[in-house]
Amino acid sequence: MNNHVKQSQQDIDGKNAAFWDTLCGSLLAQELGISDDSEQSLKKFDDWYFEFYPYLFTHIPFAEMKEKRVLEVGLGYGTVAQKIAEAGADYKGLDIAAGPVDMVNLRLGRGQLKGEAVQGSILQSPFEDEFFDWVVTIGCLHHTGDLAAAINQVHRLLKPGGEAMIMVYNACSYRQFQTSPIKTLKRWLAKPDGIEDIGAKSGDRHSRAAYDTNPDGDAAPQTEFVTLGELAVMCRKFSACSIVKENIGQDGMFRLVSRDHALRYGKLLGLDLYCRLKK
Repeated sequence: MNNHVKQSQQDIDGKNAAFWDTLCGSLLAQELGISDDSEQSLKKFDDWYFEFYPYLFTHIPFAEMKEKRVLEVGLGYGTVAQKIAEAGADYKGLDIAAGPVDMVNLRLGRGQLKGEAVQGSILQSPFEDEFFDWVVTIGCLHHTGDLAAAINQVHRLLKPGGEAMIMVYNACSYRQFQTSPIKTLKRWLAKPDGIEDIGAKSGDRHSRAAYDTNPDGDAAPQTEFVTLGELAVMCRKFSACSIVKENIGQDGMFRLVSRDHALRYGKLLGLDLYCRLKK
């Protein structure tokens, strides 16, 4: 894709809806030998997921969500959705694609859990102002085509005192330094004064494919990468903002290292930025 050709938001939304209709995690499911949506198969997926990302229990305080209104944006295989609903939350899910919505509603119905998922974009959210106690969005907002606007929508939807957990991709992770060291160093050293200075646009196909591909090998249509400082600027409407780096892949300098050992470097070189916010 030529990043100099400006796409309309409608075009981006359409491409995202088509791409993410195949559930995020489908490649993993294939590797695990999962070919259906039975309870046994989904449990196998979920067990692997939480074992592979053990820090999720630190960043998503499921126990705090009991009897709270919780919105999850970007639903994937529904693993986090089911965990939130099982914690006793009044759950709502939002995804731009139909496939993840269907998966979450299947899980909720099967478990007789409170809540529902609907199809739509966070950039044009169907929910009222100040409606939710919590918003959780893991690996989603950077795909919308307008990360700053998506974060502003999270702020709009939260009640005063409400909290959010947002995960987006780190523009200065070890992977970025490996592929574009000079460009990444310049990005890391830059100190944006405002949203207009960030200029975070979708990465090229190669950089997007290093993070998200579908079973056909196609890269996600849009992926913005931000530095910790840039993300903090985007979140300045919130009264509190805490950002932590996490996650090391099995690539580059870490390809021969066990995951348990590699994750020790996540706080320094991690692929992802976990941002806890309070309105």
